[in-house]
Amino acid sequence: MKLDKEFNDYDRIVTFDIETTHWKPNNGETVAIGVGQHESGTPGSTAQYETFARSNHGISDEQDLVTTAFSYIDELDGDVLVSYNGIDFDMDFLAKRCARFDSAPSPPALQTSGQHIDLFTDRKAACDAGEKWPSLEDCLNSYGYPIPKTIWNGAPLDNSRFGDEFGPAFLDIVATGDERAIKQYREVLNHYLKTDLEANIALYYADQGVSFDPVTLDVPREFTTELS
Repeated sequence: MKLDKEFNDYDRIVTFDIETTHWKPNNGETVAIGVGQHESGTPGSTAQYETFARSNHGISDEQDLVTTAFSYIDELDGDVLVSYNGIDFDMDFLAKRCARFDSAPSPPALQTSGQHIDLFTDRKAACDAGEKWPSLEDCLNSYGYPIPKTIWNGAPLDNSRFGDEFGPAFLDIVATGDERAIKQYREVLNHYLKTDLEANIALYYADQGVSFDPVTLDVPREFTTELS
């Protein structure tokens, strides 16, 4: 779905995306949080992406994961936070998970200040009753952007398969401490999250009629990992 939008003249764009083992916070947990940044007017190749997950950045548990990612978003000192369904799903999921922590981290300043643009909100509102809400991939396709593909153990990795298979398997592998296997899983995770983050940025600019040259959306990757 295309939209004709005008946003403020933001210079530093920050985006994020989470991956979980279930869409309900009572039934799942946070596996990883991806964060990206891009300076408006610069090539897509200058965008930077970071994946936070247990087993990297010294992260030990879910509380540490969310705290570290939130702190990193604040450190980037962006002008706006961009997501796709990040308000109703991602931030809501994290808030409910944080309520379980001994010490809940404060949400990023861009979230609490209202400088969060959710690219899904207006699209959901534009749908008629009973109409299927557009996915991020649907929106990319409407603008002629390639659909990112991460192939894991012979099949495409999507949200459902991540929650049912990849997320639990990754957490099991992390628990074993097998660094070689953990590295394999992190490579999959990095590609999967990076393409989603780049898709957020591409869609943000496309809605404004601004060109953006992605570097990973049209580069499918295939990965094979050992099952836990």
